Amino acid sequence: MTRWQLLLIATIAIYATDGQAKSAASSRSIASERIGRYKSLLTEHFALPRHPYLNEVNWIKARSAIVEEFQKILHNVPNVTMEIQDFQTEISFVPNISTDIKGQNIIVTFSGKNRRKATDEILVIGAHYDSEASPLISIDDNGSGVVAMLEVARGLADAIVNRKAILLNTIMFVAFDIQNEFSDGLGQTGGSDFFVKEKLATILDEQPKPGFLGAIVLDSVMNYNSSTGSQVLPSGFDKSFPEAFSQVQANMYKGNYLAMVTKERLRSLQLDYVIAQEWNKTDTQGQFPLIQLEIRRTAASPALFEFLKQDHVPFWNHNNNPLSAVLLTDTSKWRGIQRMCGLEVCNSTSLLTIDRLNMLDQVVVTLDRFISISHLNDSAAIETGSGTSTYASLSATFLTVLVAYLL
Repeated sequence: MTRWQLLLIATIAIYATDGQAKSAASSRSIASERIGRYKSLLTEHFALPRHPYLNEVNWIKARSAIVEEFQKILHNVPNVTMEIQDFQTEISFVPNISTDIKGQNIIVTFSGKNRRKATDEILVIGAHYDSEASPLISIDDNGSGVVAMLEVARGLADAIVNRKAILLNTIMFVAFDIQNEFSDGLGQTGGSDFFVKEKLATILDEQPKPGFLGAIVLDSVMNYNSSTGSQVLPSGFDKSFPEAFSQVQANMYKGNYLAMVTKERLRSLQLDYVIAQEWNKTDTQGQFPLIQLEIRRTAASPALFEFLKQDHVPFWNHNNNPLSAVLLTDTSKWRGIQRMCGLEVCNSTSLLTIDRLNMLDQVVVTLDRFISISHLNDSAAIETGSGTSTYASLSATFLTVLVAYLL
């Protein structure tokens, strides 16, 4: 090999390595920016309890904050709408005593190229923004889910405006009011139920009928705890979810995983598979295991019903025609605040450790990747908090091919 060939190879190697280093640094910077936004939004808008009756002022302020954040995100984004869905329902916070409540769902629709066509595959990403009255759990349940939803919407808007990505299929982001669990056991209706019956059902009945890819419901997605015994399981968990029980047991009952709740024999199996695939691609170190909880009617137990209270259920119960939906959750109260804070008394903002914020980021990046695959025609690179861009990868590939040619 001649000296000029060696020099050329060395130059290209330096160039490719530099490209990869710059891309990795850029990815870390972007991840750091996201983490900063999570912390800011959670601290400013979701650190206080937002019970619709007991904490009405906080509840209304959170609603306004979500609308304002969406308005900032949607600036200059074409083919997007935001609407408020008003509804009236009842909630019960004392046994056998209920009160009337006026709720408002916040619905943002990114209309894809296939909107109003039979080829459209609508995706819903939703999270409830109200909370229980506890000042400790509200930042996770469900401030974390709302912030994740907002950040995914931000990523989509950025792809469309700055990367000129083409949105093929419609995506709806919904901030549900009146979480489904407030309706538990009293036949009352939460915001997700009103959304499915009054808004989504109308869209799905349009002619030509669009397809429905599924709903991804985010409900408490930040409570990371790697301590042995930090995960408590409801009664009958081993019976209803034997595979998941084995995984949690083998992991010494650590609360370091996210659960994905699915339903047997639903099209959500396709949704499950792709989400799990992208989750594992993103979590290259295996820091945040994703454990599937499949709802099976033949395995009823108190544990089973603990995961039939959230906002994915109205999709499953839609007019005898179940819609695909999955729930992503850290199991909420079963990985309770006492276990989040250990023996110390803590306030909600003290829960914002880097591990928990990174778990939240893992959710966001996974859903960003999922959308890129399912709904976008995007020639730009998909970047993750720990990955490198396609550009850097192509540089390395080019170097390999050129070296082989020269040799």
